[in-house]
Amino acid sequence: MNKIGFNEVDNSILIAGLGISGLITACLLAKDEFSVKCFEPISKIHKRQAIDRRTTAFLNPAVEVFKEIGVWEQLKKFAQPLSTMEIIDVSNDQSGQLAKTIFHAKDISINQFGFNIPNKEVIKILSKYLRTKKNVECNFETKIVSHYGYDDFISVKTDSGSNYNGKLLIACDGRNSPIREREKIKSFSTSYNQLGLVFEVAHKFNHNNTTTEILDNGGPFTIIPLKRNANCNYSTIVWMDYTKNITEICDLEKSTFNKILQEKSNNLRGAIKLNGEKQVYPIITQFAKKLYGKRVVLIAESAHVMPPTGAQGLNTSIEDIITLSKILVKTRSEEKDIGGNSLLTK
Repeated sequence: MNKIGFNEVDNSILIAGLGISGLITACLLAKDEFSVKCFEPISKIHKRQAIDRRTTAFLNPAVEVFKEIGVWEQLKKFAQPLSTMEIIDVSNDQSGQLAKTIFHAKDISINQFGFNIPNKEVIKILSKYLRTKKNVECNFETKIVSHYGYDDFISVKTDSGSNYNGKLLIACDGRNSPIREREKIKSFSTSYNQLGLVFEVAHKFNHNNTTTEILDNGGPFTIIPLKRNANCNYSTIVWMDYTKNITEICDLEKSTFNKILQEKSNNLRGAIKLNGEKQVYPIITQFAKKLYGKRVVLIAESAHVMPPTGAQGLNTSIEDIITLSKILVKTRSEEKDIGGNSLLTK
C-alpha cells in the first residue's frame, strides 16, 4: 500500500466505500481522467462471496451514465426492459375487484422507464472496468479511520497507518457513514417498523416487461421482471411489510412460503415459487442535515436513505453522482480548486 508524505501535493479524489454508488462514482471520474483513490473495508474476496441478491430498476438517466462510462453493452446482457408499470390496491378490497392503474412508457414517448439488472452483475462489471484504469487505485481491506481538511488538501489515515492526501474526499460509505459522524453532521431518520424482503421467483406467465406493485396494508409487494432464461420466466420480489410479519414469513418452510407467495401475488404471474435465497433489510428514511464539510462531500446513502418504492433510492444516488461529476469537470476546466468551499456549496 502506498504512503504519501504529509506535504506532498496530490490532486487525487478520494472515495470511501465501493458499493454500487462508490463504484459508479469512481468509474465516472476515472472516465473523466481524474486521479482516483478508493478505500473499501471489505476484502476483494469477501465482496465476491457476499452476493447481493437484490436487483435495481435503473431509470433512464442511470442507463445514460452506464453508456457514458462505456459499460452498457456488457450490462445490457443482464438488463430487463421495464416498459409498463401496474399499480394494484388491495388494501381495502371488499368488492372482490382489484383497483388497478397502468402506466405505459410509450404514453410519454419513450420505449421503457428503465431496466432491471441484478446488483451482482453491476458490481462485477463496474469492478472489472476500474481494474482497466491506470488512474484508479483501489485499496481493499482498508478503512479510513481519520481525516482532516486543510485549506489546500485533505489528509486521510487508514487502519494500517498509511496516510493519503487528495483534493476532495467523497463519502460513499453508507447509511451509518463514519465520515459523516467524524464531520459531526447530524442526520434525522424515520423508522416505519418495516422490513424489506427480497428474493427471486420463477413463474408460469410471461411478465411482458411489466412491473406490478400490489399495495397492501403492511406495505407494497412489488414484482419486478427479470430477463428470461432458457424459456423460463423470472422476477424479483420486493416485499415490504411490518417487521413482525416479515420475520415470521422468513422462518417458514419453503412449501408453506410458496403457498403464501401464491396468494400474495394474486395469481398475476400464474404458478409462482421461490427461486434461491431470501435477503432482508430494514426500511427507513434518513437525511443528513448538511451534505458537505471541509473538502468532504456526502453522496448516496451517506447523505440520504429512502424506501425502495418507486425505484427512488439508488437512482437518487446516481443523480448525486451525475451532478457532482459535472461540477468537478467544470471546476477543473476553469482551473479552480476541485475541493474548494465554493464548489461544495453549489
